Amino acid sequence: MSRCWASSLGGCDAISGEHVFSNAIFTPGCSCPRVIEGVARIRGGAPTHNAEKANILCRRHNSLLSPLDSVAGKVASFQARANDEAFEGRLYVEGELLERWLLKTAINIAAAGWAGPRKWLPSSEIVAAIFGRAPIPSGLGLYSVDGVAPNHRPSGGVSFLPIFVSRLANPELTGAYITMHGMPLFLSLSEGLVQRLEAGESPSLLNRFSEKGLRHLYHPGALVMSRQRGRPVVIGLSWNGLLRFADGTTAPFPAAT
Repeated sequence: MSRCWASSLGGCDAISGEHVFSNAIFTPGCSCPRVIEGVARIRGGAPTHNAEKANILCRRHNSLLSPLDSVAGKVASFQARANDEAFEGRLYVEGELLERWLLKTAINIAAAGWAGPRKWLPSSEIVAAIFGRAPIPSGLGLYSVDGVAPNHRPSGGVSFLPIFVSRLANPELTGAYITMHGMPLFLSLSEGLVQRLEAGESPSLLNRFSEKGLRHLYHPGALVMSRQRGRPVVIGLSWNGLLRFADGTTAPFPAAT
């Protein structure tokens, strides 16, 4: 039971094989191969049938996070449909759910030991935020990132790049770039981290995603996907129940029926 990283919530049952990256990202119809990069224990980033799983959550807590996996699956499916240059649709999702999915994925990675030889377990405050029982502090959480992942394949895949701060012999996970089929998102777990990265604290990141430099946007109202063919498509994100549009107007989400 102690292997469940959400054990601070209580009520654990039998351990389950959790997909470190949501299985919904690779669902049939998405035409997305199981390509996972940035995994320290999987050579070449090509997982075997069960290599993308880890015994890090119990069945009960795993099932409670299904809505987060569902949001990730909707985004991946939308990305797949957008491969058709004639596709002109839009997708609207709750930003808080995508943010909690991003946080959950970073914790999965850390708890599974994919980021290196040491496994990190979350604090009870982070666990509560992932399960929607506590807010993520303002300024921390989800940021969009200008550009495209440098290792992006036309057929898709996922990758991650953890950001650590060295504290003597005990490095601290302070953030992570998590990319879904070429679209990079950033999770900040430390105040001021984004500003330090944009200022060049890690020079290798400055032009990693875009030749125009490193730029993050906190709680974006939309994720705009440029395409080689066809007009850009948009994933709208609601925050606090509202969609905010470029012209300054807002609309409730989910929309009233």
